[in-house]
Amino acid sequence: MKSKMIALLLSIMLGGLGVDRFYLGYTGMGILKLLTAGCFGILYIIDIVMIATGKLRPADGSNYDEDIVFTSTPPQPTTNAYDDLKKLVELYEQGVLSDEEFSRKKAEVLERL
Repeated sequence: MKSKMIALLLSIMLGGLGVDRFYLGYTGMGILKLLTAGCFGILYIIDIVMIATGKLRPADGSNYDEDIVFTSTPPQPTTNAYDDLKKLVELYEQGVLSDEEFSRKKAEVLERL
């Protein structure tokens, strides 16, 4: 996967040489930009805008790395294994779960760890 930030920086700094298009996998357009100095500056500006807005994606059709949302803290599960095991033990002690059911469900909870 390609990085949108790297593609944008390459387009701004070396877009006149077609480096951004080579990076994204558009070899033909990269050669055209290289030979014409970014199509005399017009395609240079267009590519910066298209990469910044996300309309110019990698040639293989994949998404940019930045399309995936990263958070500073990992999402916390709604329940933890300790609480699930505690509930299972309570149900087992009340007679709601049989020995087989308790063992199976306990193994499922422990697999999540």
